[in-house]
Amino acid sequence: MFDISKRMDDRLVLNGKEYQLFLSFDNVLKVFDMWSDDRFPVQIKPQLALVKLTNSSDFKNMEFETALNIYSEVFDKHIKSVRAIDAVERYDLEGNVIPQKPREDSDDGKPLYSIKYDGEFIFSSFMQAYNIDLIEEQGKLHWQKFNALLSGLPDGTKLIEVMKIRAWKPQKGDSSKEKQRMRELQEEYALPEE
Repeated sequence: MFDISKRMDDRLVLNGKEYQLFLSFDNVLKVFDMWSDDRFPVQIKPQLALVKLTNSSDFKNMEFETALNIYSEVFDKHIKSVRAIDAVERYDLEGNVIPQKPREDSDDGKPLYSIKYDGEFIFSSFMQAYNIDLIEEQGKLHWQKFNALLSGLPDGTKLIEVMKIRAWKPQKGDSSKEKQRMRELQEEYALPEE
């Protein structure tokens, strides 16, 4: 949970040893990328994730089940969105997007954006809305803060406009010219099939 009344406690304590968690948005996204990368054997992914999140090699030779349980705890406590956020993707333990209803009703349940594929729209929207350069914030901007800002992007930002295009459904009274224009925009801004 993103509790603004308390300081973020990004520590992992195991057997009396304390590990600092490095939860900048870019670091968390790298972990998600690793989880979805088939080049890494499943049996070492929890260990790699923990090494990346702690900058400690202590987890390299850990048993798979133990590492998976620790990663699950870190994920649940520090990474996973506790509440459903309209515009923000939620992830499972492997960093896969959990399907959810978007802001506008969507019959097909397809996500309206992807952090992976819409990086330029997210970047430009953060610059436009908050004057935040996400490249300069790598290693600094916390994952939970990033998600809170992402979910609060206002209308008029590029990502929100693209999401509206993707969510568009023909309405009674739309002209054929308008329908054609919107279908072309949907094609232009379509997310790749995965």
